[in-house]
Order: sequence, then structure tokens, then C-alpha cells
Amino acid sequence: MFGFVPNLLTLANLACGLLAIPFALQADTTHIAFQLIILSSVFDFFDGMAARALKVEGPLGMQLDSLADVVSFGVVPGLIWKSLMDVRGLCPPTGFCINSYVWMFIPLAAAYRLARFNVQPSGLKYFIGIPTPLTGLVLASFSFISLQIGGFENYQWGLIIPPSEILNIVYVWLYLPLLGAYLMVSEMPFLALKFNKVDDMNKCRLAFVLASILTIVLTGVWSLAFIYILYILFSLLSYKGKTSPEKDYV
Repeated sequence: MFGFVPNLLTLANLACGLLAIPFALQADTTHIAFQLIILSSVFDFFDGMAARALKVEGPLGMQLDSLADVVSFGVVPGLIWKSLMDVRGLCPPTGFCINSYVWMFIPLAAAYRLARFNVQPSGLKYFIGIPTPLTGLVLASFSFISLQIGGFENYQWGLIIPPSEILNIVYVWLYLPLLGAYLMVSEMPFLALKFNKVDDMNKCRLAFVLASILTIVLTGVWSLAFIYILYILFSLLSYKGKTSPEKDYV
């Protein structure tokens, strides 16, 4: 009777992504686009939960979910990144500049990873490559960081490069999209946050969740960037020695 609910939530995810596109095209409104894809992530979380609860999981919902995620967590973060790079003058106003196309790696890698995910056997204990929504949200969060709302400008913490100065480093804008794209399409195993009764990774998942909550409290708008780093570290420690997917199912 309510089998349409998961697909409706997925379409809401897509609608938020579409609404975010015009805001992502202007540097002074990219933070609004970021807020919209946060809302997309909420719908993305609940559509899968609703499908499992209503026992209506199927190939249509999976394909629709991936199409929505490409827009919300691939295209929109890519456009946000382009707008932020443009406003920092990383390319001359005339002539060809390869830097103008770095942002495209984000949606291209997102599309590839999501397509690969759809054809993988179900039941794998971990993700192969970093999930697209996480990468998209982290890169898009730099629109808020750029506004310096609750940032680290008053906290140096003894770092060689104060976090507030990171945004002035050209290579940050050039290499972060490339790094995010590589981690999405890589065959490295990353921690899945679904708790299973028979999975020995549950303690690691719980530790990551608690560390993430603490990070949000301590770092404000920078929290997604630091959680991203924590996620990589926890995954490397959890699956040390695994460099490619294997037949490891629950």
C-alpha cells in the first residue's frame, strides 16, 4: 500500500539537488546549495530505511537512488567547487585554463562509483571506495567554511598552517577534488556504518560514531572535513592489508 514512499523520498532527494543547482552557480549563494544537499542526504538516508521497513527493495529504487545521488552529491558539489575556485581567481579571465575543469572529476567519479555499486553483489561487509554522499557533502561544506562562520580563525592549536589559512592555498582547490574522485572510484575497502549482530567491526563503527560526534562539537563548520579524515583513518585501521575487494559477505 505504501510501496511508493521510498521512491517518493528518493525523488525528494533529487528535487533538492535540482533546486540547489542555481545556488551552486554563484559563489555568494553556494552555502544555500550546501544546505539543500544536506536536506538531500536526509531524504537519501530515509529512503533506504523506508524500503527495508516496507519490504519493497528492488532494482528500480536502487537505480533511481543512484541517479538522484549523482545530481545531489556529484553535480551540485562539483558546481559549488567551480564557483568557489572562480571567485578566488585561480584562472585568468581569458584563454584556456585546465583548472577550470577540475570540478568535473567530482560528478564523473560519483557516476562511476554509483554505477559500480549497483552491479556489486549485495551483502558485502564494507564499502568499496568512499561513499558518494560523504565525499559530496565534505567538498560542498567548503562553501560554509569559506564564509568563516564559526571557523578556526581564533584557534591555532599549534599547527604549522592555521586552518583558517588553508583556504588561501591554491593546491587545496586543485587537488581536493582529485583526491575525492580517486577515493570514490578506488577499490580500497571503507567502513560501512550498518551495525550487524555477527560483525566484528561493530566496535570500530561505534568508536567512529563517537569520535565524529566529538569532532562536531569541537570543530564547528570544519567538522565534515575532519570527519572525512577520521573515516579514512578508521577504515585503514579496520581493513589493514586489504587493497582490493574480496568475497567477504554477511
